[in-house]
Parts: sequence; C-alpha cells; structure tokens
Amino acid sequence: MPPEDDDMLQEGPAPLRQDGDPAEPGLLSGLPPAPPDTGVDKKAVVEALLFVSPEPLSAPLVSEITGFDPGAVREIINRLAEEYSGREGGVVLREVAGGFGFYACPEAAVYISRLIRSSVNPRLTRAALETIAIVAYLQPVSRSVVAEIRGVQSEGVMRTLEERGLVRVAGRGGPPGYPALFTTTNRFLERFGLRSLDDLPALEDFAPDESTVEKIRSSLSWEMAGEEPDGERSPAAGSEGAGGGGNSLPEGG
Repeated sequence: MPPEDDDMLQEGPAPLRQDGDPAEPGLLSGLPPAPPDTGVDKKAVVEALLFVSPEPLSAPLVSEITGFDPGAVREIINRLAEEYSGREGGVVLREVAGGFGFYACPEAAVYISRLIRSSVNPRLTRAALETIAIVAYLQPVSRSVVAEIRGVQSEGVMRTLEERGLVRVAGRGGPPGYPALFTTTNRFLERFGLRSLDDLPALEDFAPDESTVEKIRSSLSWEMAGEEPDGERSPAAGSEGAGGGGNSLPEGG
C-alpha cells in the first residue's frame, strides 16, 4: 500500500469520476482466461487487487484481470470508496492517474513524512519541482526551453526526473537531430495526486497582484536610474566582452 508523495499528503481525497476510465484493453492478452466467478466475493477480490497493486488500477483493467463485468467493477470501486471515506480511518481510496488505489489519509502526513524521509523515494528538491512544473505546463518542451526559463542549465535535473519516471521523451521538435521534447508521465500524476493534467491549478492563480507588480516595477526603475544617472547606456552594457551574454544559454537537447 504505497503512501502518497510527501509533498502532496496534505491534499484531501479526490472525488471519483462516474464515467469510463481511460484504459488500454488487451494489456493482459498473454494470460490465460480469468477463472470463473461463481460464488466468489467480487468486492473482496477487487479490494485485494487495489490493495496489492503498486500502481493505480483502472476499472477496465480490473475487469480484464478478473473477468468481472466492467459496470459491476466500477460500482464496486465506487462503493469501496464511499465505505473507506465514511469510516474515517487511516486509509482512503483515491482516483489518480486514470486509476484507483489506496493511500494514507492526510491527517497522517506528518508522521508518514518522518517514516519515509530517508527512504528510496526522497522528496523532490526545489530545482526538481521548478523543472517539473515547467514541463507540466508547457509540455512537450525541450531542455533548452526549461533552461531558458529557469536561467540555469537543467540537464542534470531533467535526467533525475526521467530516472524517477516523472518525465519522459515524447519525441523530437523536428527531424532527427532536433532537441528531444519531454512530457510528464502517469507516475507524475500519481505522485501529485492528479486525475489528469486538467487538475493542474491555473497559472493565473500564482500571478502577483497589481500592487506587487507595481512595487517590482518601481524597484527596477530605481535600480536602473541608480546605475545610469545620466540616462545613457554604458557602451559595455550587454556586450559579450563585458559578460552581457550571460543570459544566453547553449542549446540543449
């Protein structure tokens, strides 16, 4: 039973979707037919599968594993979610990344964070969070664009995110030899408790208010006036010899 990511444990349980789940049927085509369900407790079987699976399971995939009717599986999952929510225990059933799984309740976050602080699933650094946020909102995006926005090279951070399965190469920005383009993965959705990318908060929610913008503008105007009291631009300003090219970053990819 995997706990939620340390950074996201404060989130409450997400509502369950009532329509069909985005699944990929045929994933288990190599397995023998499902055993007959005569007399079996379908609810117990579905609950056990959701409990032992290291990844969220969609209703169609559970149906394919068990041979149970897809509508019956979806009804069982919804009923289980209601029961776990009503008992107000330490475990909740959540829908994330197009599937369902068991997670720890938000109230246990501070204690679980102490348990997993030194585990193999460490918290993301600030640099990693900045990078993955850029990928999430601009995907597909190249390393060079990420570096341009952050102002520093991000190749190492991107490699780490890729190794953790949070981002992946989805293609290239043109013919062979063009920069690789990165997108987020279902693992990203799972770690951050999102059902889909549509659940990402709007960027407008993080924009500074008008008074803050005015303070920044005034501060910048004062600094520029202090550096150039005569209102004339220094001949060396912005030139490569004076280090003005420091804002430009080599093409990544």
